[in-house]
Amino acid sequence: MIIRHGIAGILVMFGLICSMNKSVAQSDLGKIKCVCIDAGHGGRDPGAVGAKIYEKNIVLPIALKLGKKIKETYPDIKVVYVRDKDVFVDLRDRSRIANENKANLFISIHVNSLDVKGNPANRNIKGVETYVLGTNSSEHNLQVAMKENSVIHYEDDYSVKYAGFDPNRVESYILFNMIRNLHLENSVNLATEIQSEVIKTTRQKDRGVRQGPLWVLKDVAMPAVLVEVGFITNAEDERFMMSSAGQDKLVKSIFAGFKRYKERVEAKAVIPQKQLGGSEEKGAATPTAVGKEKPVYAVQVASTVSSIKDCASLCSNEKVKELHVDGRYRYYVGESESLEQAQENLNRIKRKVKDCFLIAIYKGNLISVGEAQKLK
Repeated sequence: MIIRHGIAGILVMFGLICSMNKSVAQSDLGKIKCVCIDAGHGGRDPGAVGAKIYEKNIVLPIALKLGKKIKETYPDIKVVYVRDKDVFVDLRDRSRIANENKANLFISIHVNSLDVKGNPANRNIKGVETYVLGTNSSEHNLQVAMKENSVIHYEDDYSVKYAGFDPNRVESYILFNMIRNLHLENSVNLATEIQSEVIKTTRQKDRGVRQGPLWVLKDVAMPAVLVEVGFITNAEDERFMMSSAGQDKLVKSIFAGFKRYKERVEAKAVIPQKQLGGSEEKGAATPTAVGKEKPVYAVQVASTVSSIKDCASLCSNEKVKELHVDGRYRYYVGESESLEQAQENLNRIKRKVKDCFLIAIYKGNLISVGEAQKLK
């Protein structure tokens, strides 16, 4: 348990994380040259256990097919697999593999599960959800994190390697409240694209983009997502994930989300700096790209594939606005031209909506917060 090491131990761990995160593989606006694909669990760690199959045997073929699809479409992109067969890889090695190969993206494939013995009604819960690194913002998110982090127990000397971190104790997750993920914004963008495409293609239940304290995402120095492609404890989801047709649909849709993200990131990379941030010359004119309109910051509280009529209920005592872009309806509050004010709004809104996060809007479109700052 992390508390027994005291604040000094936490600060040492935090310092190591910060120093590692400074070794960024490339700028957020650069081209994507390497993708690391992580098939969760493996070897002596079966992952979630279904009625007919283990999690490790579902996620491996999906990961391999996804890598093959990326390589066939983009021969210049290097694809790195955390595992390409049924072997055990500990959590720290997963992030190390991504970092050593200077990957620009980390995509982890997993399968969800719930306690069906203690609560038989959980067998009815199904659907897809995509995670980015964050704090334990809800009971469900924390339970998912505990399940995925439990692989630590399969490792030798895990209490030493992870500084006493115990994935089954809630207080251990205090560590994640101290970590600032330098790639959260792009991770959310990638997760949103993948989640949207998976729901559109598979017609599975949309359980949204979430934040969770997932150790496998913590140490990677790049945008990273973890896709829970379905619930192995739901018979219908299990059949879908086991079938070749179901796996092909999942691969097709995850790839489509990756492709959309890639195109957007690389489109920004070719925009001349003067168009984004003006000129360094004294007295230079305001860029025409900005015009009279200015980018604004806001706090996104929900994202759905269909419009919500009573959107005011999404965030009490706030003016909820709707933005329809890229086939999804996004609902936001706390609109502000000031990033500082937006941060204050985010802290306030988090007391009402735990999974909210900052977005930037310019001329009716979503842009990155970093790009909004440059436009200003």
